[in-house]
Amino acid sequence: MKIYLISGESYLLINEAINDIVKSSKNITTFDLNIDTLDMVMVEAGYVNMFQEEKYIIVKNANFFGTGKISEKMTDLLMNYLNNPNSLSVLIFVTNEKVDMRKKITKIIKDKYTLKVIPNLKFYEIEDRLKAYFNKYDFKIDEEAVKYIVSNNLNNYDLVMNEAKKIMLYYDEAGYISYQDVVNLASKTLNSNNFSFVDAVVDNDLENSLKLFKDLKTLKTDPSILIALLARDFRLMLNIKLLQERGIREYNIMNELGLMDWQLEKYLKKAFPYKIKELETIMKKIANLDLDIKRGKIDRFMGLELFILDICA
Repeated sequence: MKIYLISGESYLLINEAINDIVKSSKNITTFDLNIDTLDMVMVEAGYVNMFQEEKYIIVKNANFFGTGKISEKMTDLLMNYLNNPNSLSVLIFVTNEKVDMRKKITKIIKDKYTLKVIPNLKFYEIEDRLKAYFNKYDFKIDEEAVKYIVSNNLNNYDLVMNEAKKIMLYYDEAGYISYQDVVNLASKTLNSNNFSFVDAVVDNDLENSLKLFKDLKTLKTDPSILIALLARDFRLMLNIKLLQERGIREYNIMNELGLMDWQLEKYLKKAFPYKIKELETIMKKIANLDLDIKRGKIDRFMGLELFILDICA
């Protein structure tokens, strides 16, 4: 298979999938569609060098497979390539968005090539990977410490592994990592103010949302962190609503979404006032906000403030 489309929220898991494809090849070219253009990618993909070497082309932020759009001309150009690819080019499209299966370009890749959708890891899967990571470097860690790291980093695999690296740097040599050490060393990046802000937005508390946002702006908190937290909360709420609509029991919802019992209880309460259509609309607005910020169409602080006013008004 010479063409891949990889979709997932975790950058680490996406990189693992890419590495499985490229193996040890050094002939790799990377494009970022937030900076580069699709026609640049097509030119590179169609080019054959004099040595007839196989090359790998990684295309990041290929969000036109999701909510993003490309011109009809570029769609035709891509469709032509998908129907007549260069046998010496391995094209790897990457998006952190959910792919739109209704689009022709997505259907072609699904039918003729490889579509890989990477699900978020469940709580116990992150635990297992975390323990294996510490073990790889001859560290032993308290079981409760493992649970604390995963919970404190929102069950987010990328944040968990980043925290693990920080913890290991604290020690001069491999040894035992205790629960108390982990608590003392735990990153406070995702602090209570961030969570309070997200809760205020979810609760449609406009006054408190703007007050907390102003405080976080003064503290120079990166809006991308707040947007990611908002996206996570609204996504979980939407998924819970969808599973409930299918008649899935709470225990199975907890396992399906990789949540602890207290986390499920929290998000059940958050989701209760919302309808599925409302949550779907909010998720689209968050995706568009993130895309506009990455493309430089709007200032990140202004964009997030306008989003708050839109959601909480």
